[in-house]
Amino acid sequence: MLSLLGPIFLARRGVRVLPIGVAALAVVLWAWGLAEGQPPGPPPGLGGPGPGAGAAPPGGVPNIPGLPPIPGTTPEAPEPPPVPPQVPNYLQLSVDASLAAQRQNIQRMLREGNFNAVANGQQVFRDYYVNYFFPSWTQAANRSKLQQLRTQLTNSELANMARGGGPPHDLLVQLALQTLTEYAKNDQLDPAVRVTAMLAIGELNDRERGIGSSAPPAPAAAALPVLIEAITDPQQMDAVKLAALVGLERHSVIGIADANVLNSQVIPLLLNLAQEKNPPAGRDADVHAWFRARAIGILGGMQALGANTQVVQALAGMVGDAAEPVRVRLAAAQALGGLNLASAQGVDFAALVQALGKMVLDLCVADVQASLAGSANTLSSRRIASYVYSAQTGLRAVRGAVGGQPIEQAVGKLSTALDGVTKALNDAANARDPNADLLQRLPQALGKLSTDVQALQPAAPAAPPAGAPATAAAPTG
Repeated sequence: MLSLLGPIFLARRGVRVLPIGVAALAVVLWAWGLAEGQPPGPPPGLGGPGPGAGAAPPGGVPNIPGLPPIPGTTPEAPEPPPVPPQVPNYLQLSVDASLAAQRQNIQRMLREGNFNAVANGQQVFRDYYVNYFFPSWTQAANRSKLQQLRTQLTNSELANMARGGGPPHDLLVQLALQTLTEYAKNDQLDPAVRVTAMLAIGELNDRERGIGSSAPPAPAAAALPVLIEAITDPQQMDAVKLAALVGLERHSVIGIADANVLNSQVIPLLLNLAQEKNPPAGRDADVHAWFRARAIGILGGMQALGANTQVVQALAGMVGDAAEPVRVRLAAAQALGGLNLASAQGVDFAALVQALGKMVLDLCVADVQASLAGSANTLSSRRIASYVYSAQTGLRAVRGAVGGQPIEQAVGKLSTALDGVTKALNDAANARDPNADLLQRLPQALGKLSTDVQALQPAAPAAPPAGAPATAAAPTG
């Protein structure tokens, strides 16, 4: 009863009653001490030592070990102010901001296709881009506007205002190629500037798409050597190499007019990159696999067979090689689907079909084993579906090339077996426990696929000419 009257007693003596909680508990205990005849003293937390004790421990409640500190009794150290990230001091080129006033005149020259808008128009045009527009890309204030600046150049000014061509268009392409090439090589500039510069180089055109025309633009021929040099330069950073590869893909898909450059430079470059298993110094293995897959995709998109079907043979080898990264094998299978294999000479279609089926088996078995071993929580139906899709894409190209041949029936059987894997995925998706159900269904579907793959017999190697030394046959994978 006295413990309940403690706060009332304090209030009558003019002592402020602390809020209910830990402080209230301390006051009640102090009041209980009064009731037991202990000498009066200030309650704990209100200053001074408590009864029968020395000074209150900092941040604690006297004689009550284990209780948390009373709020406000221990000053908290202020948090240190946040440290702003260190931004490298990249080179910023000088900008003549007074030339910004010439923008309307510049746009008028581009639209009209001549330099007659102002006196000494060609020099004004050159000064605007060389001393104002392009140097503004290097300014720190424009780091977030680089995409906008690139779009202004390639889409708004060249592809739109100057789509009719003329000297201003051609001079701007020349100035852009020269200036941006220097930017991409300059390691003192912000990497974002260098990447943006290389992306813009890949988008430059000798001829823009005309109004209402279905004909594609003609990529700038002078930009192609710049792209190739960037990809092959061992000193160039990977981000710029990737930007150059994007530009090379655009040139290749639209069409490279110079057949000599295409066959002697572009295709060998892409093929070498696609087949290079060892990443260069400083490049992560996964990043290198991504580079290889991108090069493979370009080869498929440009429908390149290569000299003596070299591209076809290389892609088939990557599909069937269990040591290759998954990304590379899938890209090779899909690239095969883009090739006109009917015109390919000397292709062992049985070995190619077997490699496509083996790829799905290898990848699915690896996923199942990982799931059973606990290194993966569940099987990814999406991943397995991508394996089947890639193989089916390659098989479609084979089917178009072997119509009427004995191998056509084997292609159909393998395609049906792949459909069985897809059915297992779909059926398991509707089960109460999709992962457990898939682990039961998938082995049967893979067993059927394995039987059909083993039934394929690659063509025997041709016998060597009389008198020639015999050589061991290369594995088909």
